[in-house]
Amino acid sequence: MHIALFTDFHPDTLGGVQTAQRALCDGLRGRGHRVSVFTAPAPGSGDSDGTIPLRTVPLSMNNGLPVVLPTRANRRLLDAAFAERGPVDVVHTLTTYGVGIAGVRAARRHGVPVVQSMQSRDDTMIEKYSPSPYFAALTMRMLHGWFVPLRGEQRHDGDGRTARLAWRPLLAQAQSADRVVVPTEHFARRLAARGVDRPIHVVSNGIDDALLDRVRRAERAAPATGAPLRVLWCGRFSAEKRPLEAIEAVRRTEHCTLDVYGSGPLADQVGAAAGAAGERVRLHGAVTQADILAAMRAHDVLLLTSDCDTQGMVLLEAVATGLPIVFCDPELSETVPEGGGVRTGDPTVRAFADVLAALAGDRARLGAMREVLAASGDEPRQSRHLDRLLSVYRDAAG
Repeated sequence: MHIALFTDFHPDTLGGVQTAQRALCDGLRGRGHRVSVFTAPAPGSGDSDGTIPLRTVPLSMNNGLPVVLPTRANRRLLDAAFAERGPVDVVHTLTTYGVGIAGVRAARRHGVPVVQSMQSRDDTMIEKYSPSPYFAALTMRMLHGWFVPLRGEQRHDGDGRTARLAWRPLLAQAQSADRVVVPTEHFARRLAARGVDRPIHVVSNGIDDALLDRVRRAERAAPATGAPLRVLWCGRFSAEKRPLEAIEAVRRTEHCTLDVYGSGPLADQVGAAAGAAGERVRLHGAVTQADILAAMRAHDVLLLTSDCDTQGMVLLEAVATGLPIVFCDPELSETVPEGGGVRTGDPTVRAFADVLAALAGDRARLGAMREVLAASGDEPRQSRHLDRLLSVYRDAAG
């Protein structure tokens, strides 16, 4: 098959969505399928033959990445690429912003079926972390609605005014597809409860098999007797990921160190917070997924402070490497094997600090968690989910 992937996040940029995209591309190509990736450009990235950057506008998203709109220039670029690269069997749109919109519109012009991935909890992110939630939700709803009208009726399921506006683009994008793919059962239920009547398929994100095998060949680094609890945090430095809360939780916890991997808009604030916390907090910058997986093998606990992820690639990486998880979002319990981590009583810094202190004082609990995770360690492999996704493609293509 020839699959055209559309994503607003260039695969070479930092983020869990991007690592999942790379694993998907490698998995599909490894099965002999042809993949074309249409995306926003990434500064300094050398685009391969299979990656086609679209034109941006002089704006940036809240994560610092460029914005693409479905302009006439991009329409011409896409039509030329479709003609040059040969027939496309399926368009798979991985995001719901400008590139995702352009993908749906290009598919309809060329008579190609659309599979839409849905994994962004924009309603929660906007309500909790936007400086002006109602204005941000209204702007997104109006801009998206200009290009993709909603088919059918939106149900509200108890949502407030801002959440209703934030859900509208997600629902319109889902309803514009022939098939919808989500990574978790709980998000499938959320979409259905708000009126999505397209076929919804639950297909987890995955980790590249070969990469995981290479990391696992290295022995796990055992802690020295009496050493502090080795805590790891990784992700984008943005408000919804809550890196500052992670640093503060460790600062309040005795006999505990924190290694932070990532970069993003809050880099200056993260640097200042780490400096104020002293030597117990170390910053490592943005690194490769291989480096993250290796680091997970050398730590005791993953600290996941985000409270608005649908699945979280970092969770899959922790499960695959056997790293116990401390998290706060009840909906992530679907991804964390029961007994493989600890969910805090609430998302506050104090709740995280209390759990870390308890684990620092009782290391035997970590051994029990690692045993639970070992039984699920192969579940995040990309190969375990690729057949299901290919079946969705074939169903959509008829």
